[in-house]
Amino acid sequence: MISKFTKIPLAALYRAGYLLHHKIFLKKGVSLKHARIVIVGSYRIGGAGKTPFCIWLAKELCRKGMKVAVLCHSAAKDESILLEKALPACTVIATWNRYRVAHEIDDSFDVIICDDGFEDSRLGFAGAICLEWEHEPETLHDIFPAGLARSFPKDHPNTRLRLRCAGEEPDVQFSLQAIENSYGKSLLETDGEAVLVAGIGDPDRFFRDVESTGRAIRGKRRLRDHSTKLKKVVTELLAQGLLVVTTEKDTCRLDRKAIEHENLFIARQAIHVSKAAEQETLDLLLPTHSA
Repeated sequence: MISKFTKIPLAALYRAGYLLHHKIFLKKGVSLKHARIVIVGSYRIGGAGKTPFCIWLAKELCRKGMKVAVLCHSAAKDESILLEKALPACTVIATWNRYRVAHEIDDSFDVIICDDGFEDSRLGFAGAICLEWEHEPETLHDIFPAGLARSFPKDHPNTRLRLRCAGEEPDVQFSLQAIENSYGKSLLETDGEAVLVAGIGDPDRFFRDVESTGRAIRGKRRLRDHSTKLKKVVTELLAQGLLVVTTEKDTCRLDRKAIEHENLFIARQAIHVSKAAEQETLDLLLPTHSA
């Protein structure tokens, strides 16, 4: 456990390493020649809703007749699986190097969406959409490990659009659409206490959303984002006869037996983008778009 007295010095070291890494290894790259490219990012370390927003955006662009590719990080295997399931009309590519792949596929797509990549300065030529959850990070108190941010606004001069995800009348709003097992049975129709399991960027937000339904909660298991231990944890809890609630992204790390277990309930998320934010987002990628 890092004490509050050491977090600021560690944040200063993190910031120094961040700047050095970008100066040496991540210099601004060459623009694409054909495809429009956009980064969906956030100052937050994780849990900003980037993947759900990418899914929404890709679907909207496909409806406009665009040929769309979505790039995500190779380490985020659960995200690539979720993207592939949600976007059968798009090409999803998991890669360690979004910059290189974007150039390789430039001629094959109208729009390339980067699920994150906000911190890759080589993509500085690409317009970025920043999902904001709280005040913009201003000091080292806001930078990891003292805070939740990875960088400052000045590090991202390519940000073209900032969308608020919290507060009154947010531009983008996330909510629980349903909590059901694979047979369509609602958690709210089931007796017994539930254990919440999450290996995502912001498990606390997931826990609050489920608790807001008024359902009795027996316990919470918080795992790191993209945790490889999730399958083992869920399997053990189900073997004990417990009700388990997890996120849609986390199910991408489970096997079919666990997913089809009657006691596994999946919290499916809904996303609502305001009309104004939708217009601004589409105008960013479709200059000729008209309402």
